[in-house]
Amino acid sequence: MKYYKVQVQEELPFDVNNVWLLLRDFGNIKAWATGNVVKIEGSGVGMIRHIAFDLDKVVERCEAHDDDNMTFTYRLLESPWPMSNYVATVILTSAGPGKTLIEWSSNYQAEPEKAEAVRNLIESTYRIGFIARLRKTLSK
Repeated sequence: MKYYKVQVQEELPFDVNNVWLLLRDFGNIKAWATGNVVKIEGSGVGMIRHIAFDLDKVVERCEAHDDDNMTFTYRLLESPWPMSNYVATVILTSAGPGKTLIEWSSNYQAEPEKAEAVRNLIESTYRIGFIARLRKTLSK
């Protein structure tokens, strides 16, 4: 299997501190994902969250968390998706008054014949799933 990378950047018309408040709690994904955290093990870096989606179950571990730099990294430990060694990082930076640049990126392994489909799945999950839902939550 080969390593691949996906990187998505979008500007949000919201203050970076307000955006970080919704993303910083590794045990609460309601503001940006449709799944439900059904179990949490530990706290801080090393914390594991078990997420139930409609038909899927995912287990993720917090690998890094930095409130000062508004970033966190997580590793996918279990999932039904055709990839392995998936590690994602979210970074928020101020894009000016009342604006935030969000970068959601990941590195992962996939079989070469599945690479494009996996990349499309991840990118659409970031854009159409996570960031769009975060934007909607912030607009309320």
